[in-house]
Amino acid sequence: MDVDSFSENDLLLLDNHMDGGAKFLGSGANGTADSRRDGRQENAQRSVSSTDDELLDIRTDRYGPGSLGSDRYETLGYMNADYDDEEEGKFQTSSSNLMDTLEDLPPGIGQYDDFHTIDWLRDIARDRMRHRHIMKKKQEGFLEKLKSAHDAWSGWVCVLLVGVAAGACAGVIDIGATWMSDLKEGVCRDAFWLPKEQCCWSANNSFFNNSGCSQWYSWSQLLGAGKDVNSGGYYIVAYFVYILWALLFAFLAAMFVRMFAPYACGSGIPEIKTILSGFIIRGYLGKWTLLTKSIGMMLGVSAGLSLGKEGPFVHVACCCGNIFSYLFPKYGSNEAKKREILSAASAAGVSVAFGAPIGGVLFSLEEVSYYFPLKTLWRSFFCALAAAFVLRSINPFGNDHLVMFYVEYNEPWYLQELIPFIFLGAVGGVFGSLFIKLNIKWCKFRKSSVLGKYPIVEVLGVAFITALLSYPNEYTRKNTSELIRQLFSRCGPEDNTELCDYKRNYSSLNAASPTFYSSSTEAGDGVYKALWMLSIALIFKAIITIFTFGIKIPAGLFIPSMAVGAIVGRIVGIGVEQLVVRYHSNPFFHNMCVSDNFCTITPGLYAMVGAAAVLGGVTRMTVSLVVIMFELTGGLQYIVPLMAAVLTSKWVGDSLGREGIYDAHIHLNGYPYLDSKEEFTHTTIAADVMRPRYWRYGIGVRNDPPLCVITQDSMTLEELETTLKSSDHNGFPVVVSRESQYLVGFVLRRDVNLAIENSRKNQEGIVSSSIVYFTSHVPSNPNDPAPLKLRKILDMAPVTITDQTPMETVVEMFRKLGLRQTLVTHNGRLLGIITKKDVLRHVAQLQNQDPESILFN
Repeated sequence: MDVDSFSENDLLLLDNHMDGGAKFLGSGANGTADSRRDGRQENAQRSVSSTDDELLDIRTDRYGPGSLGSDRYETLGYMNADYDDEEEGKFQTSSSNLMDTLEDLPPGIGQYDDFHTIDWLRDIARDRMRHRHIMKKKQEGFLEKLKSAHDAWSGWVCVLLVGVAAGACAGVIDIGATWMSDLKEGVCRDAFWLPKEQCCWSANNSFFNNSGCSQWYSWSQLLGAGKDVNSGGYYIVAYFVYILWALLFAFLAAMFVRMFAPYACGSGIPEIKTILSGFIIRGYLGKWTLLTKSIGMMLGVSAGLSLGKEGPFVHVACCCGNIFSYLFPKYGSNEAKKREILSAASAAGVSVAFGAPIGGVLFSLEEVSYYFPLKTLWRSFFCALAAAFVLRSINPFGNDHLVMFYVEYNEPWYLQELIPFIFLGAVGGVFGSLFIKLNIKWCKFRKSSVLGKYPIVEVLGVAFITALLSYPNEYTRKNTSELIRQLFSRCGPEDNTELCDYKRNYSSLNAASPTFYSSSTEAGDGVYKALWMLSIALIFKAIITIFTFGIKIPAGLFIPSMAVGAIVGRIVGIGVEQLVVRYHSNPFFHNMCVSDNFCTITPGLYAMVGAAAVLGGVTRMTVSLVVIMFELTGGLQYIVPLMAAVLTSKWVGDSLGREGIYDAHIHLNGYPYLDSKEEFTHTTIAADVMRPRYWRYGIGVRNDPPLCVITQDSMTLEELETTLKSSDHNGFPVVVSRESQYLVGFVLRRDVNLAIENSRKNQEGIVSSSIVYFTSHVPSNPNDPAPLKLRKILDMAPVTITDQTPMETVVEMFRKLGLRQTLVTHNGRLLGIITKKDVLRHVAQLQNQDPESILFN
């Protein structure tokens, strides 16, 4: 993440904050309290730090040319300039006048522990320093110019590799899932590795229909139950084998997750959103997670569970992005920069899931990415394009399309149909809100009950119930993607299913017309039977998905939500179709019928609109969802119906509960995700939230322990280690003295521990009584133990606010600057600290939620 990509408002906020840092901090860099009191009016000209060339130019214009030469800075991720009391008005670097005991900083300094939030500003500064160093070395020769060029194109190369890998993984997963899903029904006699459809294509003398072909052998045939599909023995054997395969696939998926990668369960999108917001979850995007997730997706879908593999594609693609980022130190060693690659990878995941590269980019922008500059937008589009191209080359479905339910409509829609489209949107919003509430309640019950201790038993139980109840209904027995494809499709001359059992006059003169089958007519008995079966399938899918989403196997929610919506839409579409056919002479329907016997209503279009509405109600996606559905169908003329349904779904869903399913699971798991789309409208101030908060207006508020601080030049190593052991804070403010509490800077626990460990190994004379210095000048006394100088790991420009700062401003700072913490001062003296966890708990408390549900910082 480069600061070049900050918005203008973000730069103004950062610039204004840095201007105001003098009155908040005092000097913050001087070593004495006297110089702070005497020089507060001059601090803006004394201590200046920047994290970007553009800000550096602003500062240079303000203070005069040459005052902030970047070659005068030497730091780890920060640019610290210290005011020298002896030479007023001049700047010096942090180590220009002394030899530091940590001249070569140990590995790990500046990195982050597991389950911690990154410091966006620090990582930005580190990348800018690295970039300036490369630009300076560029003039030294051809080799350095080549290194500079490599640094420039490394981002494009990385996203290209990620896109290719994501497309390849998606192709393998699609092929494997299709083959194993058909394996529950039978096997290809001459080529067992082929699924049913391709098995029948491979034989020249065979035909293919719903029951198979001469080359495809069902398990009933192989086990000697005969070939009569209507016999009781054939049905019982097929039923029994179907349940056995479902249990086997579900057991293998759960075992793989339990043994190799526990992080591979679920859809992964809530965690990806949290990671992209700056949270660290070690191993969540690792190679074992990638392998286990890929295999588990195939097994879970093949088990017939009410889940999909499209959502987990985002997790798979981000695993590829994380792995390939380590090939380029520019991204592998900088967590903020790595998130640019992960944003592009998430776009590639949706691209291969739905064959929608543009929709994938918009999904990454709208739904998962916390920070999405223009440069990342271009790279995300390139990554999604590469992934779609690779998947198209693999052609996993054998139909030259990237998804199983691709359709092409050319029938018109009419203005009157906006009424049922909006109705479908309202149904989607209501269902989505109800589903979220019930699923979260079930997940909470799972966590608090004995059921959570036996995840494999739960998976087997859900798989058994799903298989037992799915097989009797042909619409729940088949793969969910195949069901959606059937519901989206229109009836043609080749369709002999119950959904297409219409009373057509085949002896008519128009029977040979291309529009004969696209016209609406009276429904036959098969259509009404299909409606009953679809209604039962709707109830079953809606209920079983509540219990399936969240079990410990890879499970996505896109396809089950779309299936529920497609069923509702198809039922409504057939109802509207029969209403228009029966009352075609009504003036309200006059433009929908060309003649008494020719009306054009497409139930498949209603299925598509219903699928978008329910998916929008569950996930609260809007723009990206419309574009994904448009790319699925290829019909530009259906943008308006989709927009109407999705917007209605969003409005209705938000009126019943503002959280989408992924945000709800983020809060359920206690992840520190500060949603940038939510508004903070309360009137609290920083003093209400900071820790310790034991007074306000002279009244005791909360009995917090005192703030742990480190003094700049008066603590021994033993005292410092005692402070580290007696607290679990992630960092500590450094002050002049405990009496004055004037702020010097901020230091991270991890950096202090690594520095102490390194000094004990490499520095002679470091003992428990050694004085720890965070200052530039260290008094030399040959009789004292060797001092420990840790000034290089000190952040001398921490973000600070006053105790009267409105929390609305504080929340915006945490959102837009990506802060981990901010220090609270009063008249230059340190009062307390506000961390991201404190902000999230404060927001939760104001929303009448449990603040203790926020588990991580």
